[in-house]
Amino acid sequence: MKRSVGGFIAAGVGLGFVLVGLGVQAARLALYKSFSIDEFQYAHAAWLVARGEVPYRDFFEVHLPLVYQALAPVFWLLGDSPLHILALRVGMLLPLVGTCVAAASLNRRHGLLAMLLAPALLLATPPFVTLATEIRPDPLAFALFLGALALVSARPASSARAFGAGALLVAAVWGSQKVLFHGGIIGLALAVDLVARRGREPALLPAPRAFLAGAGAVLALIAAYLTVTRSWAAWWHWCFVWASEHQRHYPGFSWRSYFEPVWKEHPWLFTLAGLGLAATVRRLGSAGRRMLSEPDLLLLLALPATFGSYALQRAPFPYSLLPFLGVVAILAARGAAAVLGALEARAWKVAGASALLLLLGGQLWRLEERLAASRNERQRDVLARVATLTAPGDVAYDNSGGYVSRPHAYFYFYTDAYLRGAIADTLAREVPEALVASGCVLRVDDLRTEGLPASLRRFLTEHYQPLDGDVFLWGQRYEAPAPGALEAKFLAVRDDRYFIEPASALEQGALFIDERRITEPVFTLSKGEHAVRYEGSARAFYLLWLPRDGQRWAPRPGQPPTYSRLF
Repeated sequence: MKRSVGGFIAAGVGLGFVLVGLGVQAARLALYKSFSIDEFQYAHAAWLVARGEVPYRDFFEVHLPLVYQALAPVFWLLGDSPLHILALRVGMLLPLVGTCVAAASLNRRHGLLAMLLAPALLLATPPFVTLATEIRPDPLAFALFLGALALVSARPASSARAFGAGALLVAAVWGSQKVLFHGGIIGLALAVDLVARRGREPALLPAPRAFLAGAGAVLALIAAYLTVTRSWAAWWHWCFVWASEHQRHYPGFSWRSYFEPVWKEHPWLFTLAGLGLAATVRRLGSAGRRMLSEPDLLLLLALPATFGSYALQRAPFPYSLLPFLGVVAILAARGAAAVLGALEARAWKVAGASALLLLLGGQLWRLEERLAASRNERQRDVLARVATLTAPGDVAYDNSGGYVSRPHAYFYFYTDAYLRGAIADTLAREVPEALVASGCVLRVDDLRTEGLPASLRRFLTEHYQPLDGDVFLWGQRYEAPAPGALEAKFLAVRDDRYFIEPASALEQGALFIDERRITEPVFTLSKGEHAVRYEGSARAFYLLWLPRDGQRWAPRPGQPPTYSRLF
């Protein structure tokens, strides 16, 4: 008996160490894993909200805004440094903790082991934890959805829990349109149960009035926000009308593209989930007539609902798998607990527990490999460079918000494949005008640059010179004819200091701007077009904007871009 108790204690201690290790690894992923291109978009939107701008009305967005609103206080507290995107990543650990707590709560009635294994398996599933630590609407929306499910499923039920469940479910929808599908299916099931029972017990939703009160309270807050900001029409247009159009016309691909690699790389997870699903169904079957009031029905319904939410999208990217993988991990915890519970011999129990701990420990190693293959040092260097080169009010441009906490030049501060095709003529015409009108001095190259209209790419190439492969600053390159004097134009994007590079061109000849001879490398120009004349032996030179730090720089064409990554 003592040996048996000692074995359970050892297994519990081992599981505790693994949980701590997985938690530390999740924090390391948040801090050191490379940023995907979409994260810059969401980080910039959060910064805009922190500055008092309203999504849809003041800047282009098609996602529901809760994650921006939740992360905006980071910039209130810390300021405008682009490197504070790391603090946003740390902020995303809070929804992950909430997801783990909700997952454990959902497994509470299945025993202590299933309860503890739920967060462990969530954190040990690389496709889940990698995406759950990123700056995205999906992790926050799923945490709220799962929290609502946990509160509805908790027994004994109470009005406070029902109120919280209603509030969390509506908040989850405010976090992501995708919750309208899988959360809507759960809500429909609750409504059908409520109508069918007409208040009779037992019911899936024991306190419907409190649930509706919680949902109504959050809906009232949302309505008040949209009313005060006068953004009802813009919100409806971009989040629903335009998003629907986008969904129909976006270049699509099969749901298998990202699902099959997950299936093939993690067969253990789906095997355990299948066992957990079987154990749950068997438990429901043993409930007899009370089966239809068992809260586990909602979790089972969430399995196909979350998968459908992913698979029915025209372009099902891997982050849309996050809710489905979360439900799979909860069922897998039940499956692992069921297998260990079915082993009668002590030796087999020890062997099973050891195998499980080894499996979880192996996932720690896989997470470390994933981190080592995609670190964010170079991206942090670029963000630090943006902070050094520009002031918080200096306007920047790219197609993802990669400058994070600098004003953007154009309403469509990011573009995707559909948008670049749908409004190509508008982008070609309006973006150059916006860049000049706003005094945009910096652009960051990203994966979407190649998809821009050709005339816009030519403008960017002509007027922004490469500091490296990722950061470009305002300026133009000139080649003097041989022989003869160079006569050209220079467009100063704003009233500021500019300089000639190389400075030796002034020693080799004479530079005139608006017929005024330039004798020093650094000079001041007013915004607008200026006549340029050069007489001398220098065959090529640049006129460039002088950055905030006052340091002259030399363009380095041909450097490879490294900053922007899809995932």
